[in-house]
Amino acid sequence: MTASSTVGHSPLFAGTGLHTRLTHAGVTLREVTQASELQPDSLEVLLLDASLLRADDLSAWQACGASLVAFDAPAGVLPLPSAASEDELIALLGFAAEQFRLKQKTDQLAAALQNKDGDLQKLVDVGLALSAEKDLERLLSKILTEGRRLSNSDAASLFLVDKKGDQPQLLFKLTQNSSMPTRFQEQRMPLTKASIAGYVALTSTELNIVDAYAIPSDAPYRFNRSFDMQVGYRTMSLLAIPMLNHRHEVVGVLEFINCQNVQGAVIAFDEVMAASLRALASQAAVAIENRQLLDDISQLFDGFVQASVFAIEQRDPTSAGHSFRVADLCIALARQLPMAPQAHLRNQALGDESLRELRYAALLHDFGKVGVREHVLTKAKKLPEPVIDNLRYRVALAKESLQNQTLRRMLQAYRQYGALDEQLRLQWETELAIECERLDQYLRDILKANEPSVLTEGDFHHLQEIQGHVVKNHDDSLIGLLSESEFCALAIRRGSLTQEERAEIERHVVHTRDFLKLIPWTPALQGIPEIAAAHHEKLDGSGYPKGLAGEQIPCGSRIMTICDIYDALTASDRPYKPAVPVEHALDILQSEVKSGLLDGDLVKVFIDSRCYLNPTQTPALAAPATPQSSAPVYAHHVCDYEPCDKHPH
Repeated sequence: MTASSTVGHSPLFAGTGLHTRLTHAGVTLREVTQASELQPDSLEVLLLDASLLRADDLSAWQACGASLVAFDAPAGVLPLPSAASEDELIALLGFAAEQFRLKQKTDQLAAALQNKDGDLQKLVDVGLALSAEKDLERLLSKILTEGRRLSNSDAASLFLVDKKGDQPQLLFKLTQNSSMPTRFQEQRMPLTKASIAGYVALTSTELNIVDAYAIPSDAPYRFNRSFDMQVGYRTMSLLAIPMLNHRHEVVGVLEFINCQNVQGAVIAFDEVMAASLRALASQAAVAIENRQLLDDISQLFDGFVQASVFAIEQRDPTSAGHSFRVADLCIALARQLPMAPQAHLRNQALGDESLRELRYAALLHDFGKVGVREHVLTKAKKLPEPVIDNLRYRVALAKESLQNQTLRRMLQAYRQYGALDEQLRLQWETELAIECERLDQYLRDILKANEPSVLTEGDFHHLQEIQGHVVKNHDDSLIGLLSESEFCALAIRRGSLTQEERAEIERHVVHTRDFLKLIPWTPALQGIPEIAAAHHEKLDGSGYPKGLAGEQIPCGSRIMTICDIYDALTASDRPYKPAVPVEHALDILQSEVKSGLLDGDLVKVFIDSRCYLNPTQTPALAAPATPQSSAPVYAHHVCDYEPCDKHPH
């Protein structure tokens, strides 16, 4: 039994030989009469006797936490043999005291383990929270907040290492201070060992500083006191930890300032706390790198989309900017859905990922026109210029043939009659002039019909008349002024394309879908191919390529169809047709609704919200500048061929 032991006993124990021996051994003896007199763990050993057991139940004595011993020991109490010598009794009491100390140590270890488990659970919770955060700014703020909570720190700062430029830099990204909240603006500084954060970043070394103002003079780093001086703060304890990624590269530095105890006094960061913050720094590094990697991938993908759209626009420079305008209009309309008066539209409101999916689909909706042959896209007239030249030659040859025929008739009259009647000569010359003028008029009519304009029924019959006009060929054979293929081309009622060529242009949506399906989209973007491919579908099933109807058409596609038609009508960059005034374009959209082609509720939201006047701009995907040509090449934009073309512009 040690001199520091404390033994409790009843008044009856006082004056016994054992009491005297314990007193001489320096053991602290305390007389008790009731359990309520004792504080928990105030005694190491309590010597029970009948008087104490009569005063309180055994459970009340057990609550005091001491090791219980008794001569006449009930269950759960260490027995003291009555025949034992005093030395043996003192040894047994010492054993009881040691048992108490072991129990106390066990309880302390259990509490420490429980605290450790609690810290571990906190770190798990922090890790889950960090991995779920998608916004980098909120992620960084959460890292500092959780770190301060784990360490009970008054302040914290976060630095990121930026190696993208010519010279690596340290970006002072964020700071938090509980006692002195201040407005903060991020700063850039050279990455050197002169600062604490720079030293930690360059050496991957953790610094645990007891007093930031008492850093040894031979240390390569110094504490920057400017913040303290400006706001009247006093930095004492400081723990700077490098954030290492999986390649053991430093991506940033965490600084925790002024650790506080329960009473609020500033204390140094101990090893247990440092270990927890070290684990947090590791989690933070992974979360930051993952977020930066996702941002880099997103920027890379945005660049790919921008390059793809640029390639599309280069195929058709006359409509450069169409895809970007349609994308902006789509996002502007989609953002009106949560405020739509119709409940079913509000239920289809798009989240951030769906808006991104719609934007990419709109930007790439015409990519398939790279599969349309060049001569179809650039077919400005119904007949190519070489065919028109051949027709000019055919008319000139026919006129020459008529002149030769008239001259032969005159020569024959001279030979037969020796003279030519003046009246007959004038008649023949008049007939020749009339026929030549008719051929010239036919040529003018052919050139007019060759323009990609709308043919009336009368124009169609007039072409039949021209086709039926017989002329001599170069080999004196008789042919029609127009061949069957030339007549068919000129008889195209709208535009300049044949049915086969129009079908080829319509297949651009199939090319778009097939191309976009080759891209391994993430789950959030996997609807892009079908959304983009359905932008020429119509509500009544008359669209292409699948003839989808009603709800079979994705909501994003129905939005895109409206925006696509609107831009095709109002675009001022088409050299082959004037832009339609906005109000007229809106009337056309409403007419398409009445025809059962467009979603009337979406068109109403589009018009009522006036979102077409200030469509959403996305700086990350601004339309690239397209070189302007002094003589733009005629091209058929694939979105010009819509049912709305039946409306006069």
